[in-house]
Amino acid sequence: MCVCHRRTFAELKVIAHERNLTTLDELVQDGWCGGNCAMCHPYVRRMLECGETEFAPGDVYRMGS
Repeated sequence: MCVCHRRTFAELKVIAHERNLTTLDELVQDGWCGGNCAMCHPYVRRMLECGETEFAPGDVYRMGS
């Protein structure tokens, strides 16, 4: 979840699909996520790459993403 914008990764996945946004930068620039603390950035990148929307804390670091 992007805590700053209070959006789940599932919501962000739908937003990205509906608006044809394919990168983290596009989502951030359009104000959908990650503009403040950036803690969600590695998770959103992974979501965009693989479609996953649920992660245990730290998963993306153990996965090498």
